[in-house]
Amino acid sequence: MSVKTMIFVDGAWLYHGRQALFEALNEQEGFEIDYKRIPELIAHDISEWLGTDVDIVRTCYFGTVPAIRPGYNPAKQRAFYDFLAMQCAYDTEIVENDPRRDPQPRTEDKSVHVALASAMMQYAAIPGAFDVAALIGGDADYIPLLRRVRNFGKRVQLVAINNVGGRFTTSAALLTTPGIQDLPPIFLDEHAKDIRLVREEQRRPCKNCGKEEATTWAGPDFFCADCRGTHRKQLRACDTCGREEETAWDKPYFYCSECRREHRQEVRPT
Repeated sequence: MSVKTMIFVDGAWLYHGRQALFEALNEQEGFEIDYKRIPELIAHDISEWLGTDVDIVRTCYFGTVPAIRPGYNPAKQRAFYDFLAMQCAYDTEIVENDPRRDPQPRTEDKSVHVALASAMMQYAAIPGAFDVAALIGGDADYIPLLRRVRNFGKRVQLVAINNVGGRFTTSAALLTTPGIQDLPPIFLDEHAKDIRLVREEQRRPCKNCGKEEATTWAGPDFFCADCRGTHRKQLRACDTCGREEETAWDKPYFYCSECRREHRQEVRPT
């Protein structure tokens, strides 16, 4: 009989902690997380420790998105959440922070903490919903939650990130407090190579002319180089600075070459 496991992802924590994964591989740029591999990694680890099959019942992802932020277009962020739901089969719960409704809104982290804790407790109270709860997060705020989930007779595993390059991504209290974990923690930085997204090159026919071309693009629609230059190119305004630039990019969000360059410099390790 397989062990039912549910995964609860603190999306805000994982986003802010991903720099440690870059540094674990000494990456300068271009590192992306393969979100489809994370449930596989957890299932394999639990199976190794318990010596039984593991059924990932659900992967629940909790994130936030600003309703209003001057100079910020949330389209890219929303597209990422749609990708998790539609391509990775995650259950996503996205908290919308709107200062118009709440003049003193909670921080992103607190909003996610409340949403995640509520969901984990709800499922823990449903008989047979899961046997093991895997928390992908690193804040000490989750200590009372994990204690109470274990009081329901559930097992708990922590999926964390080690202190890499002087970054204390995971709370020491969360790692060392007794009575809140039943399995050894998984450290994502130790598995950075396993969860790194590798875009495999393949030959695909152009949606417009039918010509085949080698590409790493995995989206539903593919256009060859010629058609991208003639069929799809258009003048678009940058969502950050408003500068217009000709592009074949067809996603809901668009950033000009200058803003893309500045963003890459900001996330590059110093």
